[in-house]
Amino acid sequence: METILTQERREALEKFLDMLVKMNELGLLDTIRDLLDPEFIGRLSELLMTPGTLKLLDHIDDLLDLAGSIDVEAIKGNMPVIKAALEALSREPKPVGITGLMRAMSDPDVQKGLGLMVELLKAIGKTKTK
Repeated sequence: METILTQERREALEKFLDMLVKMNELGLLDTIRDLLDPEFIGRLSELLMTPGTLKLLDHIDDLLDLAGSIDVEAIKGNMPVIKAALEALSREPKPVGITGLMRAMSDPDVQKGLGLMVELLKAIGKTKTK
């Protein structure tokens, strides 16, 4: 038995036991035990194994590629536009006829927004013709 428990191994075992005591004090061992409970695993797999989740997992590579191609700095730079658009979408729009549209065209903010929409529509159109 003494050859099995060398001084080095005894020290390692003591450190390991100290670590287990700390984990127990923090409640981590209870959490690990609960995670290994067959009933918990069954419930978790029921929640995760839905058709939607499986479809998502089928396309995870594409989604990760897409996420990696997002220009975060461009999004940050356009946050005021995104926030303004979301705010506008939360309000009930007034009906606008041709006369109201012509009147709105004299508003500089509408002109800037229309210019942005024209550029956006051009970009979308270019992707559809390729």
